[in-house]
Amino acid sequence: MLRGLLMFKSVMKIINKTFSKEEEVEVIFSGRLVVNNEISPARVILKEAAALKKAKQYNEACEKLILAFESDDAHDLMLKERLRLPMYLQLAKRSEEGWRSLCEINEKFRDTVSQAEISNQMRIFLQKEKKFKVALVYTVWSMCKELERDKRNIRNCMQHADMIASTNSNHLHIPIKNRKSYGETPKGNVITDSAFQLFNDRIDSSVSIIFISGRIITLLKKLKKSEDLDMISRSISEYLKSNDDYNFSDVEELIESN
Repeated sequence: MLRGLLMFKSVMKIINKTFSKEEEVEVIFSGRLVVNNEISPARVILKEAAALKKAKQYNEACEKLILAFESDDAHDLMLKERLRLPMYLQLAKRSEEGWRSLCEINEKFRDTVSQAEISNQMRIFLQKEKKFKVALVYTVWSMCKELERDKRNIRNCMQHADMIASTNSNHLHIPIKNRKSYGETPKGNVITDSAFQLFNDRIDSSVSIIFISGRIITLLKKLKKSEDLDMISRSISEYLKSNDDYNFSDVEELIESN
């Protein structure tokens, strides 16, 4: 694993020196390197859809997006590009289809990074529908998903540190020379990845009352409940801190009880 990591870094240095900024370089982690100066057919269709949306031809834009997602190279599209369809459908006054599309995306992309992005997009969709109470539920749910993502990232940092230690006994229990330590794994191995501190800081911030208040104040104003901001923020903070496995029905109940 360590040898593979070092080889990858070496390849990236070669890539950076070899290719100019004008060239599009696509690195696939299976080990294949593709240099491509052309935009993929799916993204060409996405650009056409964006132009139609700008012209307020929303139904036509939706059909273009669907065509892009059905193309042979659709697997290269990013999640944020797939999330355009629900929002375009909403603009086309086809909100039921838009919400159904969001739910389908939510079922398909289950990794923690995607779930954080999708839950927030659901919140945006509901807010545009002026369904403010349900949007508040999804605001809290997106906080849960963001915490799950960052906790997963912390576990990954720990696993990586343990992997490094297992390949070189010099890494075990002592700081690596000229590298700052950001913590230790449960096994006592040093974590030198600065992202570990970033993820921990982000979690601490995410469960704070100040941060939560900033996330929910707009919706509480819409619901004419801004006077309850502190109480609701404290309830949400307590829930986020006291749970590792978050449940959507629990979040619904939390909002309903406030």
